[in-house]
Amino acid sequence: MAAVDVGGTPELLETLRDTVQHFLQAEAGARLACVGVMKTTRIGMDELVDAEGSSLHVKQLVALKHWARPLQQALGLDGLDRSGRVTFHVLEAPDAANAIVEFARRNEVDHIIMGARSASPLRRYLGSVSAQVVAESDCSVTVVRDPAGRG
Repeated sequence: MAAVDVGGTPELLETLRDTVQHFLQAEAGARLACVGVMKTTRIGMDELVDAEGSSLHVKQLVALKHWARPLQQALGLDGLDRSGRVTFHVLEAPDAANAIVEFARRNEVDHIIMGARSASPLRRYLGSVSAQVVAESDCSVTVVRDPAGRG
């Protein structure tokens, strides 16, 4: 499973894609669920469309598919993947980490690969999505760092 924040930096998204590709090539027949989380509010109304009236859910799904296109090409799955080897999911939840962990449990995922942005002091204090997923997941988790955040 690749947990993808399509709003991440281009460098992080590329590094995440390269890492996922490495795992897929090493494990013949592996399946990949590309998962994004659309954050919702716990109380109140959520904005489900952007200013132009386009569905935010659909936009995120399209962005996930765009992110994974090079992976599909590398696996020889150009166009529609009728094998089901690569699937796409946009979860809607107020807590991204919990949504990722629960999706992994329900779908018996054996490995989560996800990105992590460079740590700000506030993020270190409050914790990050990736740290929560590592702490709560029942499976292996690989966290890929933003190359721009390395120092």
